[in-house]
Amino acid sequence: MTGLFIASRTHDDDLFGAPIAPAEQQQLGPRIQQSRFRFETIFNLLAGTIMAAIGIDIIIKGVMTFATRTPFKNLSSIAGLAAGFSFVVLLVLWAFNHYWSRKLNNAALTAASRDTFTDALTSLTTVLTILVTVKLHLQWFDNLISIGLGLYILNTGTKIFRESSLNLVDYFDPYLEDRYQRRIADLTSVRKVIFLKAHYDGNLIMLRATIVVPPRMTAIEITRLIETINQIMWQEFGVMETDVMITTSY
Repeated sequence: MTGLFIASRTHDDDLFGAPIAPAEQQQLGPRIQQSRFRFETIFNLLAGTIMAAIGIDIIIKGVMTFATRTPFKNLSSIAGLAAGFSFVVLLVLWAFNHYWSRKLNNAALTAASRDTFTDALTSLTTVLTILVTVKLHLQWFDNLISIGLGLYILNTGTKIFRESSLNLVDYFDPYLEDRYQRRIADLTSVRKVIFLKAHYDGNLIMLRATIVVPPRMTAIEITRLIETINQIMWQEFGVMETDVMITTSY
């Protein structure tokens, strides 16, 4: 939420406490605005790191408790009801975050939905643990479930950390870039795509491409072609901005 808040701010005089030039304060300048977008990825990276650390902590404590055979405290039915209520609420919240993360294709909401699902899973495993330990008196089951849950949280945090790290170093799926290139090359006015590179700015896909066009194309025709490429890439692939460079020879 912090990353989304910073990414959505406009027309302010500082960027996370750092001053912004007066000329860029009153406009949505691409340099500053794209810098804001990257804060979303940075905070996703922090969220993934925290989740991974929590997962490791749960695994260590579960293993230590399992090894030392620490006596299990008696639990009342109220604890089970509280965990069940928590599971239902968190599941609804996960469904809400998951729906909007898919609809908006937003990395921060995706990370939030994964985190909420982990919390819901924790509540569910708490209910199962209480039922098993109270009814069947299997004290080792709690430790086993804790270790498994810790592994799941560690895996989820690692995935978020990996995706955010790749976005920050401008990695992009080469197969998706190939699809972009083939789609642009299919246009009748495009002779060849000699360069294409995509990257993420926060959650937004930015694309740069250099294409070869017939030498007799007019400036108006080139402008229309660029507008067409931008429109196609946005409508078909969700590319926020396509920066096209034109050349007539290669």
